[in-house]
Amino acid sequence: MKTPLDNNLNKVYESFNQNHDRLREKLMASLSARSGKRKGNRLINLVHLFIRGDTMKVRITKLAAAAVIITAVFVGLYLLVGPIEVAGVVWADVLRNMEASQTVTFTLDAENDYETDGHYWRKGMVKIKGPIRRFDGIDGFRSRYGQSREETVIGMMDLSRQNRFVMLYPLKKCADTADNHGYNPTLLTYDGLKKDFHNEAEENLGEMEINGRKAVGFRIVKDNRVITVWADPDTALPIQIESKADDGTETLTLTNITFGVELDDQLFDMTVPDDYLAMNMSTEEFTIPFELTEKYLVEGLKIAAGHRGGKFPTYFGRGRPGKEARDKHLEEASRIVAPIEDDFACMLATEYFVRLPKGSEWQYVGEDVQLGDAKKPVCWWKTPGSKTYRVIYGDLSIRDVEPSDLPEIPWLKEQK
Repeated sequence: MKTPLDNNLNKVYESFNQNHDRLREKLMASLSARSGKRKGNRLINLVHLFIRGDTMKVRITKLAAAAVIITAVFVGLYLLVGPIEVAGVVWADVLRNMEASQTVTFTLDAENDYETDGHYWRKGMVKIKGPIRRFDGIDGFRSRYGQSREETVIGMMDLSRQNRFVMLYPLKKCADTADNHGYNPTLLTYDGLKKDFHNEAEENLGEMEINGRKAVGFRIVKDNRVITVWADPDTALPIQIESKADDGTETLTLTNITFGVELDDQLFDMTVPDDYLAMNMSTEEFTIPFELTEKYLVEGLKIAAGHRGGKFPTYFGRGRPGKEARDKHLEEASRIVAPIEDDFACMLATEYFVRLPKGSEWQYVGEDVQLGDAKKPVCWWKTPGSKTYRVIYGDLSIRDVEPSDLPEIPWLKEQK
């Protein structure tokens, strides 16, 4: 398997093959003008930052050749523009050493404000090993209406497998998964920043003390964001990264950054525990570690009504058709910020209908029915071979009802 360092070496070879003639011409043209000046040992130190570290993990001959190429590039720059004085570290050093490290850990503190959505925050520890990213911490949200929730989460993503994704809620024993194309901004933070580092020009900020440590600063402007990187002048590796949006909608801080740390493979096991309730977001399928009975349907309906001021929702897996009903449902949902266990309880309730035997029929008719109303139905269903319907009423009682005795629902009647 190719390592990031292998990939970087390939890029160096490609760049050198494309540009060596032009570089040689510039070098030769500058020799006559600068051949009498003394050259210091600084070039050796610049190359040393690149070749030290996991040297045994790459082919020695390729690394040695790359060192010669890089030396030639730096010699060319030296001859053309003179010594590069940036506190011993240049931005290229930082990028190379970041790419060469197979493991990274850091503390993440992130906040995002969206005018039409709400306020998000994520605080915790990120661990990276090869293609897998792991986040342990707090994931919070507050809607524009003021409701909020905060969950303890363990998130993992495998970039080598189409962003396979797992989000565990260990205190609630439930999980979200995605077989491919899972997206999580927290887990992709480091990768997104590195992409921005490569794509944009940097500004040197000089030296400063950061959390009691001497550091060299660089600033990168990307679209409407300003990214500041503080690097250790001895290792040319970041010790703190800050990203802020110009309009104040996004702040992101990475601290306690450590490269090359030993991380147990078990930390990156993406298997969902057997006793977790899990939903695959790619297939919308549930893994349920218990028998799904009527009580879960009743519980989900009760929770849904409780989050809507004691009225059952417009839509619950099914409901009144049409744009007006759909818009009403979306407006209801936008005002609700429920804990993750309530989300799963409501999804389990609709899953009860999905898992009815083939040939069953069911309908939800609970729009605006008041919780506790013993006369109005909320939903009903009938399995093959059954002569009666099971009907849940507003007081959450369940009764067996003959087909001819089902309550008349105007919009259902219009559909027939």
